[in-house]
Amino acid sequence: MFEYAYNKKITIQNLEKELDVISKEMRKLNLQMGFFEFVIYVISELLANIKEHAKINEASIILKMDKQKCSIGITDKGVGLKRPYLLKQIYVKDDFAAIELALSGLSTKNLRERGFGLYSIRKFTEELGGKMTVESGSAKALIQKNKINFQYLKNEFHGVAIKIETTVKKTDFYKIIA
Repeated sequence: MFEYAYNKKITIQNLEKELDVISKEMRKLNLQMGFFEFVIYVISELLANIKEHAKINEASIILKMDKQKCSIGITDKGVGLKRPYLLKQIYVKDDFAAIELALSGLSTKNLRERGFGLYSIRKFTEELGGKMTVESGSAKALIQKNKINFQYLKNEFHGVAIKIETTVKKTDFYKIIA
């Protein structure tokens, strides 16, 4: 039985309000040191990416958590990962390449110091011993133990879906994020 479950479609305008709701409820769990920061970082970073890149006004968040395990799912029905690269004249062969570039930190933003959100989330998830899936277009990537396994999706996914599953454990958030 989960101690905290959140499943809601939100508009981008309500992003901060919903993040506050999630934060207040999660604080009641008294999570391991650093884990609360990880969850808030993941959710805020992914929602910021949707706001900047997806060309859509809505996202879905599913969060399930107890003292031992955590599952985070964030989905949008926007333009996907490949199109923002193409619009910035960064040629990507297919959806697999777009996912790989996003996970490696190549940004479509103009500022050089930005663009490490998905890369940092991947690094964190691996550090926690968890797994992460990314779906966009015709591609799905499963990231686990420093490996990425790609699969073709039977039906093309319009937008981006990211799911993270990990155990809840003590972590040095600021050491990993640096």
